[in-house]
Amino acid sequence: MMEGRNYTSTNFQSLTSHCSFLTKGNVFALFLLDMQSSSLKLFSSFEQKAMLLKRQAFAVFSGELDQYHLYLPLIQERLTDNLRVGRTSLVAAQMFLFFRVLLLRISPQHLTSLWPIMVSELVHTFIQLEEDLKEDESLRNSNKINRMKVSVSDGNGPSVGEIPPSELILYLSACKFLDTALSFPPDKMPLFQIYRWAFVPEVDTEGPAFSSDLEENHQECKPHTVRILELLKLKYGEIGSSDEMTMKSELPLLRQHSLSSIRQLIPFFKTLNCAFKTQNKLPADTQGPPLIEFPIADGPKVLKQLEECVECDFLEHLEC
Repeated sequence: MMEGRNYTSTNFQSLTSHCSFLTKGNVFALFLLDMQSSSLKLFSSFEQKAMLLKRQAFAVFSGELDQYHLYLPLIQERLTDNLRVGRTSLVAAQMFLFFRVLLLRISPQHLTSLWPIMVSELVHTFIQLEEDLKEDESLRNSNKINRMKVSVSDGNGPSVGEIPPSELILYLSACKFLDTALSFPPDKMPLFQIYRWAFVPEVDTEGPAFSSDLEENHQECKPHTVRILELLKLKYGEIGSSDEMTMKSELPLLRQHSLSSIRQLIPFFKTLNCAFKTQNKLPADTQGPPLIEFPIADGPKVLKQLEECVECDFLEHLEC
């Protein structure tokens, strides 16, 4: 969308202010109305469709709080059109960016109808990541890739067993959406609290006390971040301090703009695996990432950081 080398934070603020001026009134609504669902088929590549979605997200981001809440049914229709025409990694990644923008620019009471779509897409993406990791484990077990992880490159794409760049973009974007939803104080994002248990554990499911309480005929339901972390550990083993990227003990956790390997998300999943567990249920000598302050005390500070993270993702090729 924009080349980050040519834009500073000041330039970006000036640009969003200019776009906000241009999108006053019904200009943005007319733009969306003019984009009929059939027109998506006119784009020759999914990259162009992803760019269109990013531009629409930027228009909303440039507006004021609730400036476009009356057009949410139309926005929701356009998002579902993208899913219906064809869901690719690049398009889905921009959709998660759009979701983050909506959380910042639309009051929670207006997002009721969108949450099932947002959660469904997040679940779909995490299941896809789990399948990718399981497939790689299956390849190793069948001796197609040995335990020493000998990479065999085809010269054009990623090494065998490695996740391709387009999917890394998607997985990072999905994790940033989860990171954003978790960063909001619960009273500012009440509907998400209904779904939170499906993504992050809130009790210690690994201790012997919890295991003894499980009935034999009941199967434990593991949140997605727990399942993904287990698969990542199978793939890469336990990570040491030298392998971990710097992970802040405050939300939002993810500040990087890109990934070179899915391994870089291990600290994120490791932190979420213990961050929201009931404090008094954890052993005193618990090792691992520091617990995150929750509920969030300094809401305005977190919202400002979330704004900066979204700004950074609109600026391409920029290390923030």
